[in-house]
Amino acid sequence: MNHDKKNMTDTSLKKLGVMRVSTDVYHVGTYKYNNQTDALAEAKRAADRKAG
Repeated sequence: MNHDKKNMTDTSLKKLGVMRVSTDVYHVGTYKYNNQTDALAEAKRAADRKAG
């Protein structure tokens, strides 16, 4: 089994007990958030800065 990360297939990963999962990332301006609540809070702060 090839353990070179560039050549790892999902089958090879599964044999090693590795599960691939997708995650959401939220972009607000130049910032990235994994948590939707944090992203919304930053978006509101940014809107307040523009309005104020």
